[in-house]
Amino acid sequence: MPRRMHLAVPSRPQSALVTLLLCALVVVAAAPRTDAAEQRPTGRAKRAKVALTQLKATGAKLSLAGTVTLPRDTAAARRRTRVAFSLTSAAGRSERFATGIDRRRAFRLTRTTKLTGRLTLTARVTIGGKASGTALARVLSVRARGRATTPSGGGGATTTPTPGGGATATPSPPPADAEKLVGTFRFDPGVSNPDGSHGGTWFRMFTPSWKPFANADSRSRDKTYTLLRPGTDGGLRTDAYQEPPTPYYDATGVLADKVIERERFFGAYFTIFTRSTDVADGGTKGLPTPLPEVFQKDGRLYGQVTAWTANWNGAPLFNQGSPKPDGTLPGYTAPLSGSYDTATRRYTLDWQSQIVGGGFNDYTGLWHLEGTFVPAG
Repeated sequence: MPRRMHLAVPSRPQSALVTLLLCALVVVAAAPRTDAAEQRPTGRAKRAKVALTQLKATGAKLSLAGTVTLPRDTAAARRRTRVAFSLTSAAGRSERFATGIDRRRAFRLTRTTKLTGRLTLTARVTIGGKASGTALARVLSVRARGRATTPSGGGGATTTPTPGGGATATPSPPPADAEKLVGTFRFDPGVSNPDGSHGGTWFRMFTPSWKPFANADSRSRDKTYTLLRPGTDGGLRTDAYQEPPTPYYDATGVLADKVIERERFFGAYFTIFTRSTDVADGGTKGLPTPLPEVFQKDGRLYGQVTAWTANWNGAPLFNQGSPKPDGTLPGYTAPLSGSYDTATRRYTLDWQSQIVGGGFNDYTGLWHLEGTFVPAG
């Protein structure tokens, strides 16, 4: 016969103590894991995510606020977290800044910017210096104090154009004692840098509502930038027109190559030329276009590039000069501006030109030229 087992039954006080100990073990086993520095469960997100709850521009003062979702919401992770911001103008100028987050994973900051016009704010989370999650982009407008601005902050006009309003303006002449630069503005090839910035010579297009228009064939990491390369003349000449061949195009596409090498734009080539008569589709076709002129005074550049004409996909021709052949600056069109170093002859040239008429009516081209000026002769 099997041996009978005898269990010792504890007294009533001992039984109550055992029951309490067993309950405590069950509670500990069922409790969620927490960081030693935290009394809350870890987050479930696989990557960090940033959300903006406030984005406001009062003059040049920006007010930003938002929250961050972390893959692991601990005190240590929050201390290592930064929200990195990049503020970029339509002309490619940028500012960078960053902020930390509080114990609720929130942030709030104010900053005064030197940029004006239509700006793109990009926010991204970094943890321990490494990016986590995708970037968030928002668009805002900043106006210079005491004056209206175009999206790129162009200057030099008696009346600044009203963005998208169809207003016109007449550019002011350069200072009377400004030096006229006659020769070739040689281009540095456009480059797309790993940090998202761009150098050299490039072009961007914007929709009528001023949204960047992506070029699927762009060689840039950011497809809203089309990188340009110098043509056979090395760049823009101010001592002679850079006429297109006759005909303008053949079975391979557009042929003009003196100003820039032809670049692909949505499956077809485009290029640039200058000539004495406007041939673009639009209301100024047939009007005379003066030879491009650039003047410098105290390191600032002035002038006109009225004859600058874009040729895309064969026949379509677009005046992309500033001012237009009738002398106005319609819509987003902004006058030429730039910088010049008299010692090295290094320069930058910027302008905007809104298309009038044709299939891209009211689209705007933003042009940035950069390189070295070589005098004629």
